[in-house]
Amino acid sequence: MGYAVVDVETTGFAAGRSDRVVEIAVVSLDDVGRPTGEWCTLLNPGRDLGPQHVHRISAADVWDAPTFAQVAGTLARRLAGRVLVAHNLAFDARFLAAEFGRLGVDLAVDGLCTMRLAPLFLPGSARSLQSCCDAAGVVLDDAHSALHDARATGRLFAHYLRGGALDAPTVPWPRLPGDDVAEVRRGHATVAPAPVHVPLHPGDHVVFTGQMVEPRDVWISRAHAAGLVSRGYVTRATRLLVAADPFTLSGKARRARAYRVPIVSEGAFRSMVGSLHA
Repeated sequence: MGYAVVDVETTGFAAGRSDRVVEIAVVSLDDVGRPTGEWCTLLNPGRDLGPQHVHRISAADVWDAPTFAQVAGTLARRLAGRVLVAHNLAFDARFLAAEFGRLGVDLAVDGLCTMRLAPLFLPGSARSLQSCCDAAGVVLDDAHSALHDARATGRLFAHYLRGGALDAPTVPWPRLPGDDVAEVRRGHATVAPAPVHVPLHPGDHVVFTGQMVEPRDVWISRAHAAGLVSRGYVTRATRLLVAADPFTLSGKARRARAYRVPIVSEGAFRSMVGSLHA
């Protein structure tokens, strides 16, 4: 039978609403916790990536990544017949159920949670993955990377299995059509935004999107000081969309691309505002 250790990175916490999975990893273990395989891919969520400062995934990374629907068959085959394991399983289970639910598959996702099991095997330890790994002598590299977190969770679970096998019901994962989809890993992206310089004039409309290095209200104040008009939404009259990540998949960016409104980085906008003052 064996186990399938899963970790997901997401755009936020609202699994049943607008948030989506942006990276998923599966580490397969045998009955005694030895790794027998691993699989990991980024996913294109079709929306902005949420807290990029946490998961450190760029929009360029997911630009040509598969959607969840495209990898669902591959994922289900890797999970089938194995007990699902995760650290804070409730979180991962909610997102897996929601993603499969969007495909018309209703699943009750269950398994074993290394966080909930921690008091039995690591008494006195805090419950975060890092704390549990520290208590068990497990190395956690590159936290908030789905593959690294799944690997560490697998090693943590193997530590638990030294006391004997742990059992739980397996999930009846659906049989979905489709060939295996190639994995897209972090850092694969070689594309870079083409340099864009848009001449600005007082009265031009600009829109901001994403969590920038400097607070958005600072940029809005600078735009106003330069005679520009800041709007909260993109229209055909918008001169420029300033994005924390020029590859962003946000709704504003999708509309800007539809209207052929240039999308520029924070640094490029700084240069354009400087030219306007000159």
